[in-house]
Amino acid sequence: MKREQHIRRLVDYAKRSQRWAILLAIASFLITGTLIQAVDQSDYLLFGLGFLGIVPLLVREWRLGTIRASFNDNATYQRLVRLPFWLTLIGLVIFYLLLGWYDFGSPGPSIFLMIAVFLGGMYLLHRYFERIILKLEPDYITDRELHRELK
Repeated sequence: MKREQHIRRLVDYAKRSQRWAILLAIASFLITGTLIQAVDQSDYLLFGLGFLGIVPLLVREWRLGTIRASFNDNATYQRLVRLPFWLTLIGLVIFYLLLGWYDFGSPGPSIFLMIAVFLGGMYLLHRYFERIILKLEPDYITDRELHRELK
């Protein structure tokens, strides 16, 4: 498959998935609304951040990984294109652990520095693995290229 065909398949999915992302966000909002009764009032906003932002992103990353996996049969490539999904899922867990630590341990202003370092580290890991994937598959479409094509 040629690079233009790869871009077209990814762009088509990204355009179609916007509607599903909105529906997932609404469903996540409803789940968050039901969790409000189970947690303290200060915590429901934190749960909402995770559910509203991360659940649609997880679905999107899984689907993009599935599409990208069809471009190359190399086993290493197949695993690496799924990595953004796993990084996002692990990031959600770590984010909630940091927020729980803040809520229970009161670490002070250092929590904001830790969250900033965590987010920066996740971003750098994602870019690093994109470089490795580009070595395996020169026609790999990075997220930057995909976003450029969507504009």
